Amino acid sequence: MGLLAANARAAEPSSVEQRAREDLDRQLQALVKTPPPEVVVTFEGLPGAGTSRGYKLVEADFSLNNQPLAVPGAEELNGPGLHRLAVVKVEEGTFTLVSRVTYASDAWNLFSEESGFLWKLTASVTFQVQKGLRVKVKVMPGINPTAPDPRLKLKLSHDTSVEMTAPLADADLREPPDAGTPVKVAQTPPVTPPVQPASGTTPPPTPPVVPVAQRPEAGPVAPAKLFLKVLAGKKPVAATVYVRGPKGAPQQVLVDAKAKKPTQVMLPPGDYTVDVLSRGFLAQTRRVKLSRETEPTLAFTLAKTPAKKTQLPSVKGERVELPGAPRFAERQSAPKKGSTNALALVVDLLVRDDSLRLRLEGHTDNQEGPGPSRQGLSEARAKAVAELLVSAGLDASRLETAGLGDTRPKAPNLIPRGRELNRRVEFVLLRAK
Repeated sequence: MGLLAANARAAEPSSVEQRAREDLDRQLQALVKTPPPEVVVTFEGLPGAGTSRGYKLVEADFSLNNQPLAVPGAEELNGPGLHRLAVVKVEEGTFTLVSRVTYASDAWNLFSEESGFLWKLTASVTFQVQKGLRVKVKVMPGINPTAPDPRLKLKLSHDTSVEMTAPLADADLREPPDAGTPVKVAQTPPVTPPVQPASGTTPPPTPPVVPVAQRPEAGPVAPAKLFLKVLAGKKPVAATVYVRGPKGAPQQVLVDAKAKKPTQVMLPPGDYTVDVLSRGFLAQTRRVKLSRETEPTLAFTLAKTPAKKTQLPSVKGERVELPGAPRFAERQSAPKKGSTNALALVVDLLVRDDSLRLRLEGHTDNQEGPGPSRQGLSEARAKAVAELLVSAGLDASRLETAGLGDTRPKAPNLIPRGRELNRRVEFVLLRAK
């Protein structure tokens, strides 16, 4: 009995050992960089797809919590192998991925019951995400060779896996003491008195003491923080945000309509373009510079997409015609107040297609001063509209301006209404250089 009691007491850690373990746990927690949750969605091409003996992918659509994902086209996904669809930073919570794909038989045979048949497949998967974790979701179409019905020949499923994204920073951590081993208290090293220089000699310079706050930190560089808030009126709205930096693919961030706080995004310091897209609303964009000293909040208030086609821009050739284009008073370079609302349609057009650029062409009527002044006035009108688009968030590198004076009248200059129509700025689409 005495031996059993002694063993029991030895197995219980002392209070000193317990405190050492707790200190070690706190050190470990402090060294863990916990990034926001991440969802990686991939698509595994159907074996034999795109060949004369297989099946052809004709349509693919994927949404995460009812927000569509911007993914490669069906032609690119048609090839075999693994294709990356999206890498999305999200908040903690429950997410559902819905995948919809349509396949057609890629072989024509008059006597085959599969000729001309379409397989429209839909599957979904629900998963939980937490900080410091990356959830990998693989969309997997497959073939069931023993299916009794050709309609069941193809199937669609998901495979999910989780991995950590918060590695420990490099540090020299001692192992916790074993049970029964006494914890040694760190001793203060003895102070060695400085050696006095011999008479007649110059003492060596004393190295400067660097304050602790100024010493370089070990480990990875701390990221910058950006907070996103997307509203429709005064209410939050679900949106997909694309954060574009100088390098790499844009980062997708899903903003939940039920989020009570702004969505946090952690990025390396630098210059970024932030594009916001939401179903039923006009897209918006902003430019932001991130640093570790500031934590900016970008708040977007979205406007609904016009319901009528007559309220939407029309593209004729390379020219964009706006309903309610900017108007100009005689000999004035700035647009009239209340005539620039349609510029939100131009911003929406360029945000949704980042391969587009825009040339703004300014015009005058033939009675706005002498010829040279009309030329300068037309250039000033184009630049004034360009400045409004830049203030709305568009990158200035995507815009160019030109002044054409009164060389291309849109209406006769003989009547006031005709001259008013000639005082304008036209929008010409260009492809990105």
